[in-house]
Amino acid sequence: MSRPDAFQSLASTLRGLAPLGDPALAALRGITETRSFAAHEFLLRAGDTARLCYWIERGLIRELYIAEDGAEHIRRFVAEDGLTGSLLDLLSGKPAVTFVQALEPTEVLCWDYARFDELCAELPDLQLAARRFTERLYIWNARHEHDLLAMSARERLTQWLTAQPNLDARVSRRHLASYLGITPEHLSRLRRA
Repeated sequence: MSRPDAFQSLASTLRGLAPLGDPALAALRGITETRSFAAHEFLLRAGDTARLCYWIERGLIRELYIAEDGAEHIRRFVAEDGLTGSLLDLLSGKPAVTFVQALEPTEVLCWDYARFDELCAELPDLQLAARRFTERLYIWNARHEHDLLAMSARERLTQWLTAQPNLDARVSRRHLASYLGITPEHLSRLRRA
């Protein structure tokens, strides 16, 4: 069973997306549990089967791909009141291609995605909230893809600093460079200019 304050944060976010009744919230609460992860611990590794969703109560997560040569490509960062678990891997049913790693000591609520999907089939209001959250994630991913393809590195850095001022101090320069699609050296030059 989850801690009330963490669950209330999740419930508030979901209710902000769609009208969500008490039966849906009670059903969701019934499948959540609290877990803790140490800094650098993996919640998901490529090759594993993804099965859990994670609501970040406290901490910082990165989602990334690791190329055969060991190069890291960070897809996104997820902090407090954010959801992670790699929807790509949860939906595919194939071995995961994504790594999900705690960058700080992290506390989460988590639930089994298959069980959540069953609840959504039974509870239309939960299904609507899940759909709207997925739409929001799609919009974020499309914008990030646009930024990587259509904006200069300086514009991407400026946007990051504007949109994520609280995360900037929590993310290493190497990780930020990977997220922005540039080298750490290029990031250092941009920050000095």
